[in-house]
Amino acid sequence: MALDGLYQVVVKQNMFGKNIENVFFFQEQESGGTESDVYDAFFSQYTVAMRNLQAQALNWTEVVVTNLGDLADFGSHPLPVTGLAGAGDVLPAFNAVGYTLKLATRGIRPGSKRIAGVLEAVVLNGVITEPTYAAQVEAFRLILDDPLNGALVDYDPVVVKRVKEAVPDTTPVQYTYRLPKIGEVPEVGLIKAAFTNPNITSQTSRKD
Repeated sequence: MALDGLYQVVVKQNMFGKNIENVFFFQEQESGGTESDVYDAFFSQYTVAMRNLQAQALNWTEVVVTNLGDLADFGSHPLPVTGLAGAGDVLPAFNAVGYTLKLATRGIRPGSKRIAGVLEAVVLNGVITEPTYAAQVEAFRLILDDPLNGALVDYDPVVVKRVKEAVPDTTPVQYTYRLPKIGEVPEVGLIKAAFTNPNITSQTSRKD
């Protein structure tokens, strides 16, 4: 698996002063892709479906696309829009609709997505109960294992295994995890299916 043509898509958002990011990865099916082609396809296939899960109080700011194997192939795309799920009281940013991503390999842990901006009105005792919202949750699930259909090439949704590194001068040794760098061979798992359930989940990294 080549690092060139492996794209990271970072959706940057904020809500009530809390910065929120959702990160996606896509691998071109054949050479010839570009970050702008990835962005256009992502915008077309993902943005409305994702915003349908999010309240008006949640603001998108930009989408950053980076080819992990080409230092010249990257771009930041301002996208000042809000969620489309409606107005009203919103659960804290660490509460989210959760998805688990099943991969085509056992060598990489399954991925996950946590979509924040959930209206209180669609939830009862921590469970999504409002039928229209539940249908939007299902609609986004179906997108998560579909290829991006670019104008130049198509891009498979994948999970990228982080590289484990020891932190210098730590005793006992501590470790950090990073994305592969240019010159390294990435370990990538193709997303074969996505799963969800009606229970609201929690994203620890979004807690204060």
